[in-house]
Parts: sequence; structure tokens; C-alpha cells
Amino acid sequence: MAKSKDTPSPIAEGSTVTVTFEANPKDLKAVKSNAVNGVKTKKIVLVDSSIGSTSSASPQSGETWICKVERITNPNSPSHGAILVRPLSRETSYEFKDVYVAPEVAKTMTVVLQNRNKNLFLEGDQGIGKSTIARAVAKSLGWEFRKVSCGLIKKFTHMLGRIIPSIDDGGAMKMFWVDSRIVAVLREAGLPQNRNKTFLLMLDEYTRMEEDSRDGLLDIIEGQDRELQLPNGDIVKVPHNVHFMAAGNAGQGFTVRAEDAAAKDRWVIVKLTHMPQPEEQKHCLRLYPQCPPKQLDKALTVINAVRKARHDPKRMLSKSPSTRVSENIAMLMQSGIELRDALNTAVVNQYLGKAEDLNSEAGKVARILQEELERLEGKK
Repeated sequence: MAKSKDTPSPIAEGSTVTVTFEANPKDLKAVKSNAVNGVKTKKIVLVDSSIGSTSSASPQSGETWICKVERITNPNSPSHGAILVRPLSRETSYEFKDVYVAPEVAKTMTVVLQNRNKNLFLEGDQGIGKSTIARAVAKSLGWEFRKVSCGLIKKFTHMLGRIIPSIDDGGAMKMFWVDSRIVAVLREAGLPQNRNKTFLLMLDEYTRMEEDSRDGLLDIIEGQDRELQLPNGDIVKVPHNVHFMAAGNAGQGFTVRAEDAAAKDRWVIVKLTHMPQPEEQKHCLRLYPQCPPKQLDKALTVINAVRKARHDPKRMLSKSPSTRVSENIAMLMQSGIELRDALNTAVVNQYLGKAEDLNSEAGKVARILQEELERLEGKK
């Protein structure tokens, strides 16, 4: 006989379950649930307040969370007692407006980000949309998003802040301290009015920092004493509501994979790839709806051939065309620029050398464009 909706599924201590919470009329500061894994249960589901959570947030009414069953009180009675759970990570949408992320990648990102003991590292080609994707995921979680460009804080001292001169009203020169962007975000998150908010601090272009700066960051993204000691004497602690992530470009010298084991161990590395061609076409047409769809499809086929050649050891291209390049082609063709001219402008001109020089990167890319266009024309 098939189970009814009211028949509870077997639940064991230590198991992982999905719970959708609602307001708890008996405790306005708490939430409860009457269902586990979408099936009603005669025991009430409560958050176990006696233990900590790996997430920095607490479930709110209407939210669905992945939880671990910690205890079942009065286990011999099907209808009395409670199922006490520990919230692990909040379930969220894995589809984002105007941003494509493979569902399995989006789920991995949200799981890692919500675990305060782990840090996420996004690796992908330049212009693939790492910052845009990170911002979209933070928005879906209801978090505050802050980005720091590590290309501007290569040295350890720049990561903390700097002392700059100023002239007061009396004409005397004085020196005063200015926080770095990282320190400013940590101070912002620690303000009393922000205690109930969660901040995602993205360290973009992470591997452009020098080694001493990256080593200094290890103490604040993980460890017992998570704090920065500033040259002006201030000690800035990392608030409990800050989660860290970083991003770097794929390729030799640009990835955390090239670092030592201790540094890599601090990060869960997620590799991003270019969106599937149909998705990229939809994305470009959303921005430039008057672009000829068939011509855009040809352009994206050529672009993906160049991206594939990026990993060809015989060609050794330094980078892949980004999504921004695809957007530029759609913009040009919407304005009446021919396909070939749009490709030469938006793609070939991104590479060093001349299109006529087949030994240069620009020449190699121009050759790929020519071959692909001839192949596409031959399919008519």
C-alpha cells in the first residue's frame, strides 16, 4: 500500500533532511515545522538551540533548509516530543536573473558559502563572469555583497591601509590613517546595526597579490584568532557574519592551484566554464534584441572554436574570448556591422600582433575565424 502524505518517513538521528520552516506562535524568536522531506510528521520540528550551527544565519519563516537531525525526544511516541535539527545550509534558487550558472555548480557554491568553516575559490577564464555570478548568489541568499580587487593591494601593507599626509586649517601637515577596502568591510560588518546581516567578501584577482599578502590573509579567512593588527595600533577582528570567497583567472600563474598545499587547503575550488552556446545566445539577445539571431549563432560558433583552441598546445593562446566579447559582437551586429567585421573587431583585436602575421596570436585567431566561417558557409 502506498504511503499517504500524513505517513511520516523514517527519521533517524544523524540523518540529513529538508525542512521548510514557519513562524512559531509559542516563541516569536523561533521557527518550527510540521514536515520533513515534504512529508507531514506528527512530531514538531524545532531548531536545536543547544548546539552551534555551521551556518552564520538562522532559519526564518518561509525558508527551506538542509538540516541534520540531532535528537528525537520521546522516540517511543509517534506524536509526542520533538525532532531537534541543526540547520546546515539554506536551499535557494539555482537560477539567477540574467546570469547563467550550471545548477550543480550553483548548488556547490551555495553549500560552501553557507559553511562558515569553508571558503570558496572560483576559478575560470578572464571575463567569464565570476564577479557577476558571485553577486547573484549572494543576492539569492539575502547577503550583502562586497568586492575587493586584490590587484590594488598586492603588498601586505596595502592590504591593511596606509598613512597619508593632510594639511589642517592652520596650515600644519598631519598624518592620518586610512583603512584598506578589506578593513573597511570588516569594520562595516561589525557595526551593531549589521549584526543580523551576512556579508560576502569577495577577493577578486586573488593571485595577483604577492605571497606575503596571501599569507597574511590566511590568518583571517581561517584560524583561531581571526584578526588584523593595523600599524596604527588598531586590532580589527573578523566578525562572525563575514564569509570569504576569492576568484582568479585560469591559466599558468593565475590560479590558487599553483600555490603551496597549505594555501590551497583553505579553499574549496570550483571551476567555472563558459555558458552553453544556446544560453550565451539568449544572454546576448536580452541585451541586444535587434541582433540577427542566425548571425549571432554563427559568431558564437566561431568564438567557441577560439575558446577550444585556447587549450591547443600548438596554438598556445594566452586567453579565451570572454562573454563580454560575445556581447560586443551582438552590439555591433545590431547596429548593422557585418559578421566578419564584428568578429575581427571584437575578437582578433583582443590579441597581440597583426592578423596578417600567422606567427602572432592575432594571426592564429584570424586563421581560426577564417576556417570556421568557411566551414559554416559550406553547410548552406
